[in-house]
Amino acid sequence: MPDKTLKCAIIGAGNMGQNHIRAYLNTPSVKIVAACDVNQNILNKIRSSYNFKCYPDYKKMVAAEKPDIVSICVPTNYHAETAIYFLDNGINVLLEKPIATDLNQANAILNAAIKNKKKLLIGHIERFNPAVRKLKNMIDHRDLGKITAIIARRVGGFPPQIKDANIAVDLAIHDIDIINYLLGSLPSNISVNKQRHHIKQREDSVEFFLKYNKSSAYIQANWITPVKIRKLTITGTEGYLEMDYINQQIDFYKSNYEKFKEDVGGFSDYILRFSEPDKINISVAKKEPLMEELSYFVKCVQEDIEIDCQPAIEALKIALTN
Repeated sequence: MPDKTLKCAIIGAGNMGQNHIRAYLNTPSVKIVAACDVNQNILNKIRSSYNFKCYPDYKKMVAAEKPDIVSICVPTNYHAETAIYFLDNGINVLLEKPIATDLNQANAILNAAIKNKKKLLIGHIERFNPAVRKLKNMIDHRDLGKITAIIARRVGGFPPQIKDANIAVDLAIHDIDIINYLLGSLPSNISVNKQRHHIKQREDSVEFFLKYNKSSAYIQANWITPVKIRKLTITGTEGYLEMDYINQQIDFYKSNYEKFKEDVGGFSDYILRFSEPDKINISVAKKEPLMEELSYFVKCVQEDIEIDCQPAIEALKIALTN
């Protein structure tokens, strides 16, 4: 049904929900019919800005509006009960990451989607970042040779709207998922250091060290660094690369070396003589990741494209490691 206009509702109309509203308003074949939020002030703001209906109760909204798709942007603690309700009522769901607070809830959500034969997409938005997709293409084409190490930094100040998730589940999970995606595998060993500095109820700083088959990854995430950084670097046997998630910029340093055979301590071995690398600014067709994500979700619903949610569960499993 590629030409059908999908009726859409946004559940949770705070900061992220309002971003979804803006993006859906610019997404073809989608008509927003409602927004839901328990905060009356937020609903009043939505009412004054848009011409669709607002509800404090999403169950009443479902009965009245019968949407085809919903974006769920509520706090993580409510992901399971909210997502399962919509899936059980035959509605396709885009659920903001993380999929849930624990693995039992995550599997219950996935099982609800399978049981009701409805689409479920977990909003790991960086997968739709054009710079990430370009990087994945470069890795798959072995432009960097064999990947030996990846370093990701996702740091900045504390976001007051995050009231229930810790730094690992809310922020580091982005890079956990992206590194799994880039390497096409899961880590065989996980080391983690979670700390509490300014927030006593949950961790606000974390470092992960992930060991893959022939690669390793280091992830630093926190809510204590006074500047916002969203960067990833990769070392390969044929070069080094720096990527900025925000600017969607990739700088690639292509190795230039010659290999010589020499006798070292009575044994013959090869040594490398490096010269100045070639710096290449990789061209990226810049697009808004949220728009790309929502367009993909709509396409999956319209064209009955299968969505694999297992990577979201694997990323949560790693993020929950103590």
